[in-house]
Amino acid sequence: MDSIIELNVGTDFDISVLHSIIEMNERSEEIKVTEVYGSLRTEYIDMPSARPDFRLSNSDRANFEEYIKIADNNGIGINYTANASFNRSIDEYAGRKDEITDVFKYLESVGVNSVIVANPLLVEMISECTDLKIKISTIQGINKPSAIKHYANGHVNKICADIYANRNIPLLKAMQEEANKYNIEIELLANEICLYGDAPCSSILRSSCYTHSSMGGNKDKLFNNWPFERCQRARQEYPICWLKIPYILPQYLKYYKEHTGIHNFKITGRTNTHEYLLRTLKAYMDMEYTGSIPELFMLPQNISNNDVLIYTEELEEMGFFDNLLNNKQCDYRCEDCGFCEGYWKKLNMK
Repeated sequence: MDSIIELNVGTDFDISVLHSIIEMNERSEEIKVTEVYGSLRTEYIDMPSARPDFRLSNSDRANFEEYIKIADNNGIGINYTANASFNRSIDEYAGRKDEITDVFKYLESVGVNSVIVANPLLVEMISECTDLKIKISTIQGINKPSAIKHYANGHVNKICADIYANRNIPLLKAMQEEANKYNIEIELLANEICLYGDAPCSSILRSSCYTHSSMGGNKDKLFNNWPFERCQRARQEYPICWLKIPYILPQYLKYYKEHTGIHNFKITGRTNTHEYLLRTLKAYMDMEYTGSIPELFMLPQNISNNDVLIYTEELEEMGFFDNLLNNKQCDYRCEDCGFCEGYWKKLNMK
């Protein structure tokens, strides 16, 4: 039987939101939420993620365990997010190895299905002490087929690809074909907007942003709310970014499945409002969105391009996505390309 499209959705372990997800699943046949992912504050589980505690909900272990039971009873797996790329020294990993492995043994004991990891050392430790499945985080930036074999240890069952590979269909197809050799699935992060102005942020702020977040973040908004103020301001200065951001619109999930073999997609939003998360999820479950692109991907209070009106209908009528996915193999060599710039001029001439 042809596989369904599977979504992995961010969660703060709010049980009322889980029931809303279950209801959406009951109304859908060809696309379903099969997994959710999230993490607790370190006061409850001492395993940092790429989100600081102050941005996580105050769900405790009792609520967490009840959430897992309800999700499991409704066919939804739990990914625990342990995706801090750096938060301890090697000495600390060695000296606290028993404490660290006890965390993962606990997660396994309460019914967590898999853990999302960005640190290769943790991959080894988890594989040694549990039978948990492991998903390699997008933070690891995997964007080459040749990297996949290095994670084929039997525990790794999914790799969330580098978001900046999202618009290179031949590359994604090659990655999934390589992953098939090791019984690994490639997952794509559909609604990440991490661009710095009109350039991929991976070599600008992104890696240090994740590291600082895993070490406590910037609750007091020091250095003028570093780094988030910087990227929001850059989007204001270069609104063409809304053509270059490697999001995957809801209506193109089927295209990706057909042309790459990838049918797993990740939806972010676990630190955002429930209203935002469910609204975004509904668009992906419907596999259709018409309207302003910034409004789909940004919280209302964070939209830094309120005066930028870029609509999906306009871009689709102009053939932007058809040409991008069929004829372009985006590698972000923008200075030599001019593809997005050409469409940007057409939008501003209308």
